[in-house]
Amino acid sequence: MALQGTLDGLCGPYAIVNAYHLCDLDEDWLGQDILEISCSELQGWPDALWSGTSFAQMRQMLDACQQRLRSAYEETNVDYPITVDYPFEEQVPATSKRYWKEFDNKFKNNNVVCGIAGMEHPDKHWFAFINWRDSLLAFDSFTAPWSGFHRMPRSRIHAGSRNISDYVLNREELIVFYQV
Repeated sequence: MALQGTLDGLCGPYAIVNAYHLCDLDEDWLGQDILEISCSELQGWPDALWSGTSFAQMRQMLDACQQRLRSAYEETNVDYPITVDYPFEEQVPATSKRYWKEFDNKFKNNNVVCGIAGMEHPDKHWFAFINWRDSLLAFDSFTAPWSGFHRMPRSRIHAGSRNISDYVLNREELIVFYQV
């Protein structure tokens, strides 16, 4: 697992590195190369170091990573096994209840490995996760207040506007990784 420093806003690139690790693309070169590819594609550099990354920037970075990884696999005559989807980019669920219903439908697919979610509260943040029972198992890059593996019960997560929930996700900002 890659860990983010406390002085930067690079949770997006770190979430990308951690998602690829969850997809079992855990070669020795993966972490540093994925971080390098992501950051080199990041528009608005170096401001992103402090302001963080947007959903559009996440998409740019992932498109570049997918191209480079696909090329690396093709060079060794191996089929590249990962696809990335942005399920709510065009049709954002109107309510938190609808979000979780559509989320569950996406994650019923046996080919889904993991996801990346955009958080709004308690802070703007990106994290990689695995959907597990009634929780998201977050593999987070930030060193404080928690790092590494963290169980986020769905009862404490609201998708959309601020609620009494501990965590609020942006309903549009969901990225799903599939293994084919």
